[in-house]
Amino acid sequence: MSRLGSLVVAVGLAIVPAFANDSEAEALRESFEAGVSALNAGNVDGFLANIHDRALSFYACGPTSGKEGKEACQLDWERFFGKTAAAKFEPQNMQYRVIGDTGIAWGDYEVSVRTRTGQDLNHKGRYTLTYAKHDGEWMVIMQHNTPAEQGPAGPRERTRRAPDPSP
Repeated sequence: MSRLGSLVVAVGLAIVPAFANDSEAEALRESFEAGVSALNAGNVDGFLANIHDRALSFYACGPTSGKEGKEACQLDWERFFGKTAAAKFEPQNMQYRVIGDTGIAWGDYEVSVRTRTGQDLNHKGRYTLTYAKHDGEWMVIMQHNTPAEQGPAGPRERTRRAPDPSP
C-alpha cells in the first residue's frame, strides 16, 4: 500500500470513532431532552422512564436526596409537583460527553415555579446527570442539582455548620 493509501486509511479509522461518538452524544442529548420535556409536562412517569432502577439523586433540598432508586426519585418529584401549580425546568448552556458506555450531561438551570398559593419563585443552579448504556438506551444512574450561590437554598441561605473545635 502506498503512503497516501496508508494515510487515507489511518485518517478514516480516526474519523469513524468521532462520528460514532457524535451519534452517541446526540442520543444522550435526546434522552436528556425527553426527560426535561416530560418533567415540564408534569409527567413523572415519562421523566422516570430513563432513570435506572438503582440511580442516585442528590438535590439540595429534596427529602430523599442521596437515596438509591427510582422510587426515591419519584417521591421527590411527586412531592415537588404536589406543592406547585406549575413548574418549568429550563436547562441552559447544555453540554454532553460520551466516554465509552458512560454519558454525562451538565449545564445551568432555572426552575420557574408557581406555588399553589400563587407565589412565583425562580431557582437557579447547575445540574449534572451521569448516564450508562443499559439495553441500548441511555439511563440516568446519578443526578445532582446544586443551587446557585445566591439562589433559594444556596450556600448563604443554609444553616451554617458549627466551627470545628479541634485545633
